Amino acid sequence: MVGEEEELEERRNAEIEFISCAYAPEEAWCDKNANGLPEIRRRLKLPGEADNFSLLLTLHMPPGYPESQGLVISCSVEETKNASVARAAYKAMPKLVEACREQAVVGEESVLVVLSRAEEWIEDNWSSYLEPAAAAEETTTLQRSVSSCTTILGRRLIWSPHLYSKIKRGDIQNLASDCKLTGYMKIGWPGLILIEGAEEDCVAFYEDIKKRWGWLVVRGEQQERVREIDTNRKFDEFIETDDMTRMGQHCREVGLEALFRTAMKVYDNSHDDVEEDDNDVTLYGVLVYVDHMNDTKGYRKWLRKTAKEVDCFLALKQSYPNHDFSNRPLIIVAIVGEKELVQQFLQRWRTSRVDVDSRGKSCLERMMTVLMECPLDHTDLALVDWDEAQAEDSINVSSEQLHNLVASIGGNGWNEALNNARK
Repeated sequence: MVGEEEELEERRNAEIEFISCAYAPEEAWCDKNANGLPEIRRRLKLPGEADNFSLLLTLHMPPGYPESQGLVISCSVEETKNASVARAAYKAMPKLVEACREQAVVGEESVLVVLSRAEEWIEDNWSSYLEPAAAAEETTTLQRSVSSCTTILGRRLIWSPHLYSKIKRGDIQNLASDCKLTGYMKIGWPGLILIEGAEEDCVAFYEDIKKRWGWLVVRGEQQERVREIDTNRKFDEFIETDDMTRMGQHCREVGLEALFRTAMKVYDNSHDDVEEDDNDVTLYGVLVYVDHMNDTKGYRKWLRKTAKEVDCFLALKQSYPNHDFSNRPLIIVAIVGEKELVQQFLQRWRTSRVDVDSRGKSCLERMMTVLMECPLDHTDLALVDWDEAQAEDSINVSSEQLHNLVASIGGNGWNEALNNARK
């Protein structure tokens, strides 16, 4: 019993500690009631009020919270000289408390979700409780407050497993220039693109490159309201580099270290070395032998389409051993990506009608063999041009070319597996 009480207290203290980190002291704080139990108080500023009028939301933690009891939620009105606003606040409070109580689920920590819901509710509903004159005054106040700051400066940190193709890099450079974006393009393994400029231009840039290369993913973003875009930029030009350290150092110097670290899925302010984070980016690969493809054009189109949909890289080649074109080619498919996405690709491959039988009727693939399946070393992928690796006009390769491609993806282990195919 004592252990359970200690665990509950530890869970409550963790939420209280979060509040102290997430909010300024005047925005949220924790008191103790007469029984010594914690009560979190959150001051909710009402939009557009010059006299800082606000509602005070109180979250009481009973002894069994969060395991067997939920938060007890109440609200009060802080002093104001504006009678219209006070009347609106008293009308709004019951609905606000009701919305918050819906989030206070017994058995779960609820402080964060309740406070988030309160802020959302105020933003979405407050104006509907104001009398017409007060609402007009609030709108005017808001308009005055933003009239001199109407531009949104946006930033995106975009990750790619690799970025080598000169054609692709040229396209990205041109698009960044057209969109008036500055930042960095880190080529090599992994590929990183950091863009900065007007928010709408950042959105247009990403939508364009995402259509062309589906494996590019936004891992971090920022928006801030500024008077002018150019005077608030952190980067003067769009720079191409193969030096991760240079890019990271520049981001630290201009206060964007947290954004840079999202590239490695690090979303806090820890001080681990950036190069170590880079080494934590691990991909997974599968080498597959396919006995035959009756509908070669349709089958290969399905493989390319599916790779794009599940955000994986695809290498698709066939080779005629000893240049004997009278026999079936050796058909090899390599799939590379995050492990769960590669496995999703395989699952769809095994359960979709990807080919036709001897009568021309669509059928499942029953003659594919997984030769190798494992995590991949970054260095093995450095020379792979994935656009060329899956291109229809370069499907046929020599035995030597096929072995070189397979080795560049999976190393000697994959080459040994290839040697065992069709023995």
